[in-house]
Amino acid sequence: MKKLISCLLMIVMLLSVSTCAFAEPLGPIERNDALNAFLDETDMKTQDLVMQSQLGDMTTDLLIRLDGDTLHMIRHINDVEANHIQLNPTGIYLGVGDTVTLLRYTTVNTVSAEMAKALDAMLEQAAQNAPAIPENQQLSEAEMRAVVNKLAVLAAAAAAQEQADAVTLNSAAMSFASKFKPEYILDVKEEYGTRQISLRSDAFASAVADAVDEMLSNPALAELVDRRAAQSGDKTFAELQKDWLLNRESTLNAIRSIESTDTIGEDGHLTSHFQIGEEFSATKILMCDTDAWINAEDGEAEATFSLGFKGEDPFMTYAFEANPYSYWEKQTLKDSTVELQLDFEDGKVTDGNIVTVVDGNEELRANFGQYYLNMRGPKGGISTSVRETWTGKTRYEMVAETADGEENTIIVDYYQDGDSLVCELNANDSDTPAIYRISRVDKEEIEDLTASKNITEITADTINAEMENILKMVVPAMPANTEAAK
Repeated sequence: MKKLISCLLMIVMLLSVSTCAFAEPLGPIERNDALNAFLDETDMKTQDLVMQSQLGDMTTDLLIRLDGDTLHMIRHINDVEANHIQLNPTGIYLGVGDTVTLLRYTTVNTVSAEMAKALDAMLEQAAQNAPAIPENQQLSEAEMRAVVNKLAVLAAAAAAQEQADAVTLNSAAMSFASKFKPEYILDVKEEYGTRQISLRSDAFASAVADAVDEMLSNPALAELVDRRAAQSGDKTFAELQKDWLLNRESTLNAIRSIESTDTIGEDGHLTSHFQIGEEFSATKILMCDTDAWINAEDGEAEATFSLGFKGEDPFMTYAFEANPYSYWEKQTLKDSTVELQLDFEDGKVTDGNIVTVVDGNEELRANFGQYYLNMRGPKGGISTSVRETWTGKTRYEMVAETADGEENTIIVDYYQDGDSLVCELNANDSDTPAIYRISRVDKEEIEDLTASKNITEITADTINAEMENILKMVVPAMPANTEAAK
């Protein structure tokens, strides 16, 4: 129950983002510490909690008292009691003026059970009103048994076919992969602690040719592909064979033009170069280069990646640097860039920057830290900050600015005032602040609604009658409409 009260307080007080109002001036501000400390210091045996909201001349109070397994919530508007809710193991009591209304939990259970029975009855009635199957169309016991046996045979056949297809695919995949043995398609050289791995393009092209030729002459695979093509509308095996024959030589020539080299050094330096395309052809040579350095001992790494055409500036680049204290990355695609910078302390982000440029135009620039956030774009900007004032308040301030220079400011102050935690919200377009307050007050005698002499109980019949009235409002009078239509 204490967790329930805590959640209620968090919502009403808007303290889900609050910080400790009593932190040392230069110390870190922890979330929710003020609220948690306030609750810990509250003696629920001798004190009640009061949540208050105030806006102009309107003041609303909610008193919360927890006595064993009974919870009281009393709401006042401008010091006048509006209602009193009392929850105990029996049910929910609602007091308004001199009247008390009781809703028992057993009543709720009864109504729920009756609704379930009514639904079952409706389904049973619908089944009874369903058109009867003519006797000459009804299946005999022998026919039913035959249908069940047929379904079992079909299920077994489907499972067997699925298993056979899996064997066919697995066999084809293993045969395909066996054509690409590393010792046949790779050159490996080691010199002075550096290993260089290069692709033998001609051998790789031959391996691709052998693997695809064999795959497209597999009768079991052909049967599987054609069967699934008939179901999905995809290409048949013969169409796949035709496509391969048409593109076989051009594909193999492209593979033969590949240059791929990876170099791995003992010092953690890694480089990779890949290119595909023939010299003096109409198609440009595509190049991809990677240069990385990793220091696992110190937890540091950096890398650059570029993609472009030979003899031209790369059209895409990506780079990053990381260590235990910072992280930076930048991605560029022609005239568009995204850059991110983060700083760390004890494994937590302390501050950072983000810049986004699209087609040469800056769309977002943001910088943030533990106690501030600034963002701006073509249509305006937002600036937020949190600090501790000289008077001991924890102050959140947000300023929103439009592209025309118009500003709107919201200031939220959290502070302790005697036995109260206060949240005060001010906006530049209003002279009246909104104030939310949690207070500790000494317990005073309050009414026990269960002992009231004027209790009106909400029964199952009452709920059913109200439900019937609602249905009458929702469902149109069908007989009248039908008669009118005649």
